[in-house]
Amino acid sequence: MRLKRIHPVVVAAAVLTMLNAAKAEAPFPTRPITLVVPFAAGGPNDVMSRIVSEHMSRKLGQPIIVENTAGAGGTTGSTRVAKSAPDGYTLVSGHVGTHAASVALYPNLRYDPLVDFTPIGLVAETPILVVTRGDLGADSMASFIAIAKARGPELTLAHAGVGSIGHISCLLFTNVVGFKPVEVPYRGSALAMTDLIAGRGDFSCALLGDVLPFLGENRLRFLTVSAPARVPQLPDTPTAKEAGLPRFVASSWFAFYLPKGVPDAIRDRFTDALRAALDDDSVRSRLQAAGLILPPPDQRGPEPLKKRMVEDIARWQEIVKAAQIRLDQ
Repeated sequence: MRLKRIHPVVVAAAVLTMLNAAKAEAPFPTRPITLVVPFAAGGPNDVMSRIVSEHMSRKLGQPIIVENTAGAGGTTGSTRVAKSAPDGYTLVSGHVGTHAASVALYPNLRYDPLVDFTPIGLVAETPILVVTRGDLGADSMASFIAIAKARGPELTLAHAGVGSIGHISCLLFTNVVGFKPVEVPYRGSALAMTDLIAGRGDFSCALLGDVLPFLGENRLRFLTVSAPARVPQLPDTPTAKEAGLPRFVASSWFAFYLPKGVPDAIRDRFTDALRAALDDDSVRSRLQAAGLILPPPDQRGPEPLKKRMVEDIARWQEIVKAAQIRLDQ
């Protein structure tokens, strides 16, 4: 019996079809994942991202590689992820500045936080502290306001970079108090705190995690915390309402996002991995030690994050408009 010869092109096509089918059926992920942190290494966003992604990588079965892409208040790295392929292999660690306040702050913002991203879920939140160098002479908010009224344009504001949450929080703070300081931007909160302690800055608006390493050294003065209640780490520091500044309401939340167009099944893998990380006792203790507050279970996931974004975009638009703030990207 003579066998019919099959043309090589047909064989190649069949092999390619089988390989593509096998590839399509392979469970996600099959290679390392990139997590873009849009700020310098060592800051709260970076620390949080490394703690959580370490656990998530074990759940997903592939390493998550953190890449710091700082610039323009976190919008540079966020833009990179917004424009990346929707295959699940690139995500960004955003926060209230990059995915809420940015809409009002940057007239030429190159992405829409509500359209160009696939939310994974809220990771953590932290209040804002108004901090001064130890020898400024302000031992209370009242005494600081007196100094600001007398020599406000001479005071230097050290912040973690234009558009960072510390920066925009202090823009709100100085607008509420009624003075315009000299702004000194740094590439990250750690550098800003170091110079503040060294006396090369006068005050800052810092995340709780930024100041925890310096507690008890008497080189910083903590004037107020923008939280509904005093924080356990600084029980003697009054809330903004107690300090006479009820309009100073600010906090930073952190969240993970994929670019738009990522399949729901892939997003759900990340959401499940994030939930597992936040339920892990070791992860929780490390985040809390870094001054972060974890969201309750009903506030995790894509839908609660979308709701939070909508609310904060509207809120910061009002704040920015009232303060007449505009930034160049």
